[in-house]
Amino acid sequence: MSIRKSALIKCIYQFILFSIIGLALMFTLFHAAILALPVIAFMWTFWGFNFLTLITGVQFKKRYKFAFAFLNLAIIPSLFVFLITSPKPINFLIFSIKTFEAPKDERLHTITTISSICLAILYLITIILFVKAYWKAAKIELLKLLGKEIPLEKYSEICKTKYPVLLVHGTGFRDRAFCNYWGGIPGLLEKHGASIFYSKHDAWANIEDAASQIADTLKIVLKETECEKVNIIAHSKGGIDVRYAISKLGLEDKIASVTMISSPNHGSKTLDKLFSIFGEWLFKFLAVFVNLWFKILGDKKPDFFRATKQFCSSYMEGFNKEITDSPSILYQSFAGKMKNPFSDIFMCFMNFVMKFCDGENDGLVSVESAKWGNFRGVIEAQKFFGISHAHEVDAYRTNPKIKEADGLPKNSKTIRDFYINLLAELKEEGF
Repeated sequence: MSIRKSALIKCIYQFILFSIIGLALMFTLFHAAILALPVIAFMWTFWGFNFLTLITGVQFKKRYKFAFAFLNLAIIPSLFVFLITSPKPINFLIFSIKTFEAPKDERLHTITTISSICLAILYLITIILFVKAYWKAAKIELLKLLGKEIPLEKYSEICKTKYPVLLVHGTGFRDRAFCNYWGGIPGLLEKHGASIFYSKHDAWANIEDAASQIADTLKIVLKETECEKVNIIAHSKGGIDVRYAISKLGLEDKIASVTMISSPNHGSKTLDKLFSIFGEWLFKFLAVFVNLWFKILGDKKPDFFRATKQFCSSYMEGFNKEITDSPSILYQSFAGKMKNPFSDIFMCFMNFVMKFCDGENDGLVSVESAKWGNFRGVIEAQKFFGISHAHEVDAYRTNPKIKEADGLPKNSKTIRDFYINLLAELKEEGF
């Protein structure tokens, strides 16, 4: 569940719960209802933090929540005692507040005044520390939400590879600035010194057309950067498109390395089964609407039927015999795996169905199908749910935690760490 969605749910039930408790305290205490205010302030502090998370998309640490809650719990009774012990009316600019008609104790008033000042100073210091800790993170998340350009800050040169990095997306999506296919990964890689570029090919192009568009983009990148080669990171069908471009379009001398994340190198047996059950007519019928829609969205040559047909394991068997790897290029691959259908609500059905035909999978591509070249291993989550096809590219902007395994880049505790350390490896290897 995303941070904002979780915060929204908490905001709703806490608003109802705290309102009921607050009203109950007010009515129960009746004349002494003022004594209920500190308790209400304590509870509503937690609601306020969840509301801030909903707006900013930042998860705040518990220490700040409890610090503000206890300060609110202390400062309200302190100010109340300060008012009732004051020997004179309290003036606020043009307003004058008459204190309660009660015996005045100047000594108690002095102690309360000092306590209130100390609490106010402590409150101010806590606010300063809180803003300092979260201002930058909140600003970045708000800029992302609004689709604005995020100012870059160089953290290190760990990802500054010899050659620029070309990110190649999978099927059904395009490279867009507002909703980046790769989530928070590209921005983080650039902060660590990487030169990032995008393939900008069609969402539903067949392999041949997609490869041609990728080749055109690659040549532009080489000219722009004045480099002789690029490193390619490809997700899903993007890896197949790149393999074709290398073998058939003469790009072997322009690419240093190809890293494939859950690319269906051996196709999908599930799609073979679907084609045999429903026949080609259903996919051709769907292609009319899909092609029209993606043509409107900007695709030059959308070809839903042929692109879908090329995902079949029967097609990829012939493809792999014809499309050979270049010995001068590093080919490496990774797979993702959902532990159960609940790992991703949008891919739960496909994950369940694919298990019968293809075995363990990430909701779209099986582990066995993703294996190609130097297969480095499976990306798995630390907890119960597992990594889906969308999680592999941080599509939900949740930066899921992953297990550290022998084949994966070292110190990869989250999916974004995985990409940082992947480029760090390529840099060390001279790519």
